[in-house]
Amino acid sequence: MKKLLSFLFNGTVLAIIGLLALSLVIWIVGPLIAIGTVRPLESVWSRLILIGLIVGIYVLVKVIGAIRAKKANQAVVNQLMEPAPKGADAPPEAPEVKLLRERFEKGMETLKNARFETHKGVWAGMKARAGKRYLYELPWYIIIGAPGSGKTTALLNSGLRFPLATPGSGAQGLPGVAGTRNCDWWFTDQAVLLDTAGRYTTQDSDHQADQTAWNGFLGLLKRARPRQPVNGVLVTVSVPDLLTKSAAERQAQAAAVRTRLQELHEQLGVRFPIYLMVTKCDLLSGFMDTLGELDRDTRATPWGFTFKLDEQQHSDASAFLPEFDALEKRLTDGLIDRLQLEHDPARRARIYAFPQQFGGLRNVLKSFVDDVFSPSQFEANPLIRGVYFISGTQEGTPLDRMLGSIARSYRLERTVLPPNKASGKAFFLERLLNDVVFAESELGGTNLKWERRRGLMALAGYATIGVLATALLVAWGVSFFNNRAYVNAVSQREQAVRSLLQTTPNRASSDILVLMPALKATRDLAVGDSDREVPWSLGWGLYQGKKLDSASRQAYERMLVDALLPRIALRVEDQVKTSIDNPELQYEALKAYVMLHDPDHFDPKALKSYFMADWDQNLPRSVTTEQRAELNGYLDDLLAQGPAVSPLPEDRKLVDSTRARLVAIPLAQRVYYRLKQQGVGEDIPEFTVAKAAGNSAALVFMRASGAPLTKGVPGLFTFDGYHKGFQPQVEQATKQLSEEETWVLGVQDSARSQSLRDPTALRRLTDDVRQIYLTEYATIWEGFIADIRMLPSDSLPKAVQMARVLSSPESPLKPLLTALSHETTLSLSESKSLIDKAQDKAESTLDKSRAEIAKLFGDKPAPNAVADGRRIESIVDDRFVALREMVTSPDGKSPAPIDGTIGLINEVYTLLTATETAVQGGNVPPPSDVPNKVKAEAARLPEPIRSLLNTLSVSGTAAALDATRANLGQAIKSQIGEFCQQAIAGRYPFARGSSRDVTQDDFARMFAPGGLIDSFFQQQLARFVDTSTRPWSFRKLEGATMGTDSGTLAQFQRAAAIRDTFFRAGGNQPGLRLDFRPFEMDATITQFTLDVDGQLVKYAHGPQIPATVQWPGPRGSSLVRVSLAPPGPGDNAIVTEGPWALFRLFDRMSLSPAGAPERFNVVFNVGGRKATFTVTSSSVQNPFRLPELSSFSCPGGL
Repeated sequence: MKKLLSFLFNGTVLAIIGLLALSLVIWIVGPLIAIGTVRPLESVWSRLILIGLIVGIYVLVKVIGAIRAKKANQAVVNQLMEPAPKGADAPPEAPEVKLLRERFEKGMETLKNARFETHKGVWAGMKARAGKRYLYELPWYIIIGAPGSGKTTALLNSGLRFPLATPGSGAQGLPGVAGTRNCDWWFTDQAVLLDTAGRYTTQDSDHQADQTAWNGFLGLLKRARPRQPVNGVLVTVSVPDLLTKSAAERQAQAAAVRTRLQELHEQLGVRFPIYLMVTKCDLLSGFMDTLGELDRDTRATPWGFTFKLDEQQHSDASAFLPEFDALEKRLTDGLIDRLQLEHDPARRARIYAFPQQFGGLRNVLKSFVDDVFSPSQFEANPLIRGVYFISGTQEGTPLDRMLGSIARSYRLERTVLPPNKASGKAFFLERLLNDVVFAESELGGTNLKWERRRGLMALAGYATIGVLATALLVAWGVSFFNNRAYVNAVSQREQAVRSLLQTTPNRASSDILVLMPALKATRDLAVGDSDREVPWSLGWGLYQGKKLDSASRQAYERMLVDALLPRIALRVEDQVKTSIDNPELQYEALKAYVMLHDPDHFDPKALKSYFMADWDQNLPRSVTTEQRAELNGYLDDLLAQGPAVSPLPEDRKLVDSTRARLVAIPLAQRVYYRLKQQGVGEDIPEFTVAKAAGNSAALVFMRASGAPLTKGVPGLFTFDGYHKGFQPQVEQATKQLSEEETWVLGVQDSARSQSLRDPTALRRLTDDVRQIYLTEYATIWEGFIADIRMLPSDSLPKAVQMARVLSSPESPLKPLLTALSHETTLSLSESKSLIDKAQDKAESTLDKSRAEIAKLFGDKPAPNAVADGRRIESIVDDRFVALREMVTSPDGKSPAPIDGTIGLINEVYTLLTATETAVQGGNVPPPSDVPNKVKAEAARLPEPIRSLLNTLSVSGTAAALDATRANLGQAIKSQIGEFCQQAIAGRYPFARGSSRDVTQDDFARMFAPGGLIDSFFQQQLARFVDTSTRPWSFRKLEGATMGTDSGTLAQFQRAAAIRDTFFRAGGNQPGLRLDFRPFEMDATITQFTLDVDGQLVKYAHGPQIPATVQWPGPRGSSLVRVSLAPPGPGDNAIVTEGPWALFRLFDRMSLSPAGAPERFNVVFNVGGRKATFTVTSSSVQNPFRLPELSSFSCPGGL
């Protein structure tokens, strides 16, 4: 069974089966294949020719392969014969070398055409009989080993058949010459064996020469067989080398072998199996005594062990010891039987010791295997297949390590074993090569790139044949069943369409949405499949779609005329009736209505534009984009049939009344709206501030309306829009609308129609249209210019930046004003407009017309403008004279006024820069009249420069004041606030309940004229504060203020009141003069005494003579005492101390007004006894009840 499967799945057999299957498909299916109406394989001869062509191609491929194999074989031989390079001093060729070379060349000539027999299985036998294999196709093996390791001997005694051996000469290799001089070539029926020189392995004689020769040999192999240079490597190591050499010598030999194997891996680029053969085993003492009597079959059986391969084809050399021990155990197990058969005592002794002699190889061979085959992450891991023990011939004296060791230990005379006698037998060699090595010839790796490419090509070829065969077998079957299903589907679709038509309302209605399902079903019935390219599953000559198209297409077209056309006609009629408030829309609806009833004026483009615009504006929002596209498709199909004549009767009354209404509208008005609906000027870019002023526009400009700078005036209302859009089209539109009046509005032979044929009247009408346009043009530009504003500056740095941008040489202001002037000066380029009038007028596209008509559904008509006889462009030009003069040099030489304005802006920039520097230094900005100059200059300038300058001035001043206020706030905090918190806050008399007093020096330093508060206010704050208001407020400077007071100005105002009260004399120390006049005193008091720092006020019910007291007192004792005489039952005196002792005393007494602001009554109540005095102060402000003292708080900012 295995041989049968091997035969059936052979590549050649599969190819023949595939050819037969493909031929059968061509023969059966070929006549059914059609390309259009042609059937190329219908005749017998055409099929035979195609089959013959395919078979011929296959045979040609095989022949080419055979020729290539022969050439490859010859190329291998030629490369082997290439002479080695000779130096200039090379000696002449010796006779024996010449003879050897002639023999090698003769052998190579034989090999060029030689083919070798191989018999492996049924298919191999058939292939051998059909044709033998070339040298190139045989597996190649390399034998490496140290000199004298028995490589050649093993081959001579291997029992292999060497076809090139001459009769009577025995088996022998073909010595190499030239580039292969140092290896012998052994050609067998099963393989080619390359017996390399031992010095190739060790490279110990002349390393450089040996290395060069070895690398050249490997290069020759790679060139000769690029796909698979070698199938395996035989490594030989002799028993004497293992037993007699020192450990260092064995390691050096193992390292040399490992190096050669790595070089094979690296240079050949393939992975190959390695077979380790331990040669000269007959030199183990007891070998011939124990195994010499084995029969031929047993001696041919391999003796050793083969390592197992895992799924990744890796071997495990670590199994060496178990396998070796198993071999040794087998020897030991068979020892008794062998001893019983031997009668010679000496031989019996050697037989008994043989297992031990063999075991002596265990450790040294294990070390050798590890040194050669141990894996390394830096090298390719060798694939060792096994270790085998062989003996090719029995020569030399056996080695007895055991007896030698005993003799050395006991200093005995060493016994010399008798030498082996040549027996002519080979042990364990023949089947090793045939059954183990050659049987695994496919185990050797190949060039992966070459194999991958070849495998992919083969796979692609087989897959192509299979796919084609399968496709041809099923194509017609699939086509047949699909076409039958298609016919059934069309039939079912037809029934569904009939049912849908029966449920569709057929009453007269303008609603086309209810008709869409029926239209879609009918259209899909006609073109659902046939409009597309016929798929292969329906093709191959069986497609039935085109046979069904004609009738179904006619049904669809009939439905368009019978169902869709009445509805759109009703829709137009409804628009004519309902658009009374929109004359432009009503005109277009009337035009479409007339076209649907008058085939002579049928215009499919105009009708489609009208209906698409109508649907865009009036269809419900629930209608999807896909549904709108479907409606457009139905309309296209309807209009493509030719003039669409409405099946509904024309409503003459409606037409006449509508015409009468529209005729009353000025024709110029309708012409202007027609131009706008046609999208005149839509292809001209709009005018924007961003484009006109450049990249820096966004840094300084904005739109007051909130619109972005990238949005501006539509292209129609620009200079180019007038000269390139409106002007070239206005006459044509006027003439067209005039001509349409004859059939749209029914103006036939009237005087109006007659007048429109007059060129003068036509020009007058055109000018009327221009007047309407130019009036709107000027209005739009006035609004746009008034909408341009400067960005507000919320900080001084931003104001500086804006002023710098506006005053720089690249200022966006000048190009903006120049562009505005250009766009609002139309008459200066009339010559250009006259040239532009001669340009060809491009026809509007369908999408443009659709958008134009769409505007009619929401636009309101513009008011008319009445011409006053002036040049018509002056309607625009005269409104913007001032703007034009700003950017125009008066005499063509001097700078334009805008340059002076930019210079003024530069002065603003200079002022703002100085202000910024002052503010950054914590100083008050310098005074300047630049803001007033800017304000005066702006008053005489046109927009938008007027608003821009005012905004710049006010914004700059406001930003400067904000920054100044921030600086002043910091200064107040540092210069006043910090000291005030330490000396004033929480102290008497500002905190009435406090036990701590404000010292008079601190009080004077804070509130005296020239003190902290007064000097700060006068030097830094007074210019910004209006002290005439109550409360004080910030003064308005150049249209801006510092904002609203947060409470600091109130503190300065209170400080001023305190100053005026306590420092009336203008000194730097507080002072009050108080006149005490007795008013009344209790009768129980005989004498009242008030001592204010040594100043006495006495009263003893005598004349009411006033006494004057100065505060503070002259002594500086800070003591105030009130005493009464005679003593009474209660307190007789009150004493207060401190700089404010008098104030503390008055706080304990009762004070009341005394008729004048500067006078008040004070009641001294001591122990229940009272004395009243009238006190006259030196200030109208009562210092003892001054509200500013209690309400004052230390300022911390501004």
